[in-house]
Amino acid sequence: MKNALECFVVALRLGLTSFGGPVAHVGYFRDEYVSKRNWISEERFGELMALSQFIPGPGSSQLGAAIGHERAGLLGGLAAWLGFTLPSALVLLFVAMGIDALSGGFVPGMLHGMKLAAIAVVAGAWIGMRRSLATGMRKMLIAIFALLVLLITSLAWITILVIAVAAVLGILFLDSGKLPESKGNQSFGLAGMVAIVVFFIFLFLSLKQTSNSDWQQLGGIYRAGALVFGGGHVVLPMLQETMVGGGHMPKDVFLGGYGATQAVPGPVFTFGAFLGGQTQIFGNALLGAGMAVIAVFLPGMLLLSGTMSVWGGLRGKAWAQKAIQGANAAVVGVLGLALIQMATEGAIMGWEDALGVVVLFFILHRKVIPVWAVVILAALVGAVIGLAFNLQ
Repeated sequence: MKNALECFVVALRLGLTSFGGPVAHVGYFRDEYVSKRNWISEERFGELMALSQFIPGPGSSQLGAAIGHERAGLLGGLAAWLGFTLPSALVLLFVAMGIDALSGGFVPGMLHGMKLAAIAVVAGAWIGMRRSLATGMRKMLIAIFALLVLLITSLAWITILVIAVAAVLGILFLDSGKLPESKGNQSFGLAGMVAIVVFFIFLFLSLKQTSNSDWQQLGGIYRAGALVFGGGHVVLPMLQETMVGGGHMPKDVFLGGYGATQAVPGPVFTFGAFLGGQTQIFGNALLGAGMAVIAVFLPGMLLLSGTMSVWGGLRGKAWAQKAIQGANAAVVGVLGLALIQMATEGAIMGWEDALGVVVLFFILHRKVIPVWAVVILAALVGAVIGLAFNLQ
């Protein structure tokens, strides 16, 4: 129980400060769970990250839950998910109820500062993971292969294929090595198999036609979480099809809520809290938000349980050791591509922003202050600069 509470508290702090979306979350997680607390090794972290890329659902939340399970079993996994999810879910519920917590002239500058901090965090994570997971020429070539393929195509499912191919390349060309010992259970056992069955039962029920508006919404939200690879922003079209196409919500309200989701820390899937709160599923905003959040996260967590159960029985094999080394090398390429995209898609808009990222990276690298403090510092500086420009 003590370790589970610790998982909740640590994840809660991450949920309050992890701005930048799913890719940036990997950097925050690595700094907190690997570098600072040493709950898991770099290799195990890469292994869990690779596994989370194979299954539908919110990748960063699945990664955090898996780390919580490593630390404190099933209760630890649940605590880690709840802590990371709760802050943004509550904010988006308030937004849905009409509390405009994100208004003000300082907001654009604040968000811009947090984006720059996220780039610095991801850059540090990429350097650290490259040194640990892509050592040697063969692993570097696998990482470069993954990066180049993902640069060519933007299809969400291609990441899964790239990691799978990298695992095969690992079996063929890499030497087997000893995987790190897990501090927690390596398998979810029978519970994992049950989770897979429950996943498909709920998916079947979500496909059944019903005239009840509340169940229509929950069914569509569950399908979005169950059938979307890539997580995060990729879930938007399926949720829009359910909520807007189904006539439950005007499009401008839907897009306004999604815009608010970009301004809060934590997982993008907490957008479900806005949807359920806005339409008041079962006649109550709080109940609706809670049910929608559970509906969008549940399928990914059920699949995580089953995947970990199967993998727990395989990871001791020699070929599996080589496969995960190849997959880990591909993860370095995946994270490298994400870093490039974050830096080139509007976040860095001039030499001042580039200098800001360098300064933030230096602060993180030298461990002058904690990561969460760097995020807050970047937000405050960005807000001040933004206000100064607005007053001119």
